[in-house]
Amino acid sequence: MASAKGEFAGPLSVVGAYSVVSLGDGWTTLRERPEAATRNPRLSAYGFALGILLVSLVLQRFAFPAGGTLKISFATPLGFGLALWGLTNGSLVLDRRRMGLMLGLGGVALLAYGSQSNMPLAIAPRTSVVSCLYWLAVTGFAVLRFAEPMDETRFFSLVNRVFVWIAVAGVLQFAAQLVGIKLFAFAGMLPRSILIEEQFHVAAPFAFGLMRANGFFLVEPSTYAQFMAAGIIIEILYFRRYLVLGILFTGLFLSASGTGWLVLGAFIVGVALTNGKAGIILSLVTAALIAVIFVALTIFLPNVVEGLSSRLHEFSLPGTSGYERFITPFMLATDVFSYSPLAILTGIGPGASVDVQVPYVYGVNAPIKIIMEYGTFGLLLYLMVMITATRTSRQRALVIPMMCLLLFSGGNQLFSPILFPVFLIITIANLAPNNPTNIEISARTAPPAKKSIENGLATS
Repeated sequence: MASAKGEFAGPLSVVGAYSVVSLGDGWTTLRERPEAATRNPRLSAYGFALGILLVSLVLQRFAFPAGGTLKISFATPLGFGLALWGLTNGSLVLDRRRMGLMLGLGGVALLAYGSQSNMPLAIAPRTSVVSCLYWLAVTGFAVLRFAEPMDETRFFSLVNRVFVWIAVAGVLQFAAQLVGIKLFAFAGMLPRSILIEEQFHVAAPFAFGLMRANGFFLVEPSTYAQFMAAGIIIEILYFRRYLVLGILFTGLFLSASGTGWLVLGAFIVGVALTNGKAGIILSLVTAALIAVIFVALTIFLPNVVEGLSSRLHEFSLPGTSGYERFITPFMLATDVFSYSPLAILTGIGPGASVDVQVPYVYGVNAPIKIIMEYGTFGLLLYLMVMITATRTSRQRALVIPMMCLLLFSGGNQLFSPILFPVFLIITIANLAPNNPTNIEISARTAPPAKKSIENGLATS
């Protein structure tokens, strides 16, 4: 097509979603084709974060049958679908450092499987390639990163908005039972084949008869408590709205679960140790706030506080949830490593911790399961995948409590509805602090691609 000097001369060729067009005098530029934008709607990092939170929390009890008793959470394929969408339109990228660590983790997993195949342990005969592949797949979700920094206040405002919705759902769920409406399980309302409730303690009662809140959408009261604690920490770090703190603390108390308090305790200790004088002050203020709220609820909701306090004896009582979650994993690890000291380096193989021949009922948390199955190097690489990221100062204060939530509050290393939000908050989210100088530096070093395309590319 002919044109006057400096005028648009029409497309010369097509490059993906863009057309190469002439500006005259040998100058060309890239222009986005409208039909390509229609076919491939953009998923922003904000939309990706919202999608991950919704599929992980609102759809937490739903799963696809995968043969026998095996089920795969809805969050797994939906989360990877959102990731693929974000990668194809440029809102997400792959972090090279974490990709390298994941390759190392895959190598360690292969060595652990080979070691167990060649030298099987009599007390742990089971291995599972499927377990290994699935673990590597969901852990690999952490290699994602926002392509451009997002304002940290905007990001955490979104996160806590979702957490408050869940908090309100749990409070209303608890209140509804006072008028005879009990909505603690979806079984009976929906087909069991698409639910994963049978694997969790969905409906758990207080000693005085009422049911503990589980957030309506979440799988357990303990899971509800953990996310309420995460919301409280975010609120303290960023917004400090009394109404929101009241809602989140109410949800935490109505769950009557100690794991939420464990997450809060990890924050208080972690921020005091890592943030200097300001961190010590913040930890003391947080502890004082918790004490005041606890005293107030002791007055107005004594049965709930008594139900929470009564669970402290579980740490010394075999057969209870607390004993199985916090005591038996270490008993199991001691027995296995006493039987085979070399296993602390090589592991006992993927999936082997599920069926260890010991004379007691046990549970395994994430670090015990990983070090037992994949050895010390497997655990170290797993932790490095989560820790390796560039964070703002306030985002760093969330690392210890969120890792506590993931690692010590249950066997969450394979459960994507908990794994994905934790990765999102402390690893995937590439955030810009509320500091104009820092934001300006980020903008200079990583200019938006769209801006450079619109300005044109000079070629001869």
